[in-house]
Amino acid sequence: MSAAGKIIRGGANAVRQVAPVQSVSKDQARRSVLQVYKDLQRITPTFWWDFGMVDMPLGVFRSVLKQQFMKNAHIDDIRIVDRLVAETRQHMVAIKYAFYNPDHVRNFLFRENVQAKPKDFLSKFLNGQE
Repeated sequence: MSAAGKIIRGGANAVRQVAPVQSVSKDQARRSVLQVYKDLQRITPTFWWDFGMVDMPLGVFRSVLKQQFMKNAHIDDIRIVDRLVAETRQHMVAIKYAFYNPDHVRNFLFRENVQAKPKDFLSKFLNGQE
């Protein structure tokens, strides 16, 4: 039996049942998402101040963080939810110890508002980069 899951034999076909990373049920995964969301909202004022986001109101900054969570609201797979929760916790540690630059944080949170860089020669030429 492997560490990732067990193999069940049913006739000629073998099916792998993969054990979830942390959560056992969807309800437990939902609770972990809500807990990490609450933890992030608790550190939001410090995050907002330390990374120089004071040009926007704190309420707007909180709503941007909420939008980042709502992007993944459609995900139902428990393993993916657990992975995203773990990634968020890692980001929170990086925020706490200031491993990110303010520009990186802005680019991550407001990626939709950043204009895409041109890929081909003609677009670069028309933008004045070539």
